[in-house]
Amino acid sequence: MEFAIVLPVLLLILLSMVDFGRYFYVRISLSSASIEVADAISRGLFTTSDGADSKRSKMLMVINDVSPGIAGFAQLTTPADFIFPTLPEACPNSAQKTAVQITTAFNSISPLFSFFSNAKSSASMRCLG
Repeated sequence: MEFAIVLPVLLLILLSMVDFGRYFYVRISLSSASIEVADAISRGLFTTSDGADSKRSKMLMVINDVSPGIAGFAQLTTPADFIFPTLPEACPNSAQKTAVQITTAFNSISPLFSFFSNAKSSASMRCLG
């Protein structure tokens, strides 16, 4: 009788702990990825003639190199996708900065952490051009 009362509470606590760890792993991985993307852009990853699709594919290449499969881990589905609210421009000279923002959806396995719907990170870096 007591086990039937305690088991759902223990499972809820366990799933919440797993979700909390997953969320912060995703946040740390996105933070590293956004820093690496900003660094790559500041070193000349983009050219002025790059279109939106080219920029997106180059950014995804860097993200998958730093944190492979992180969007799928966050969304618990494949294929998973990243959201780039704005695509940064190519660095024209060293007097400017580049800023990157990366967002991915986060699907929790626990009903308590449903307010963590997105994981996002942003980074900026001075252009080295």
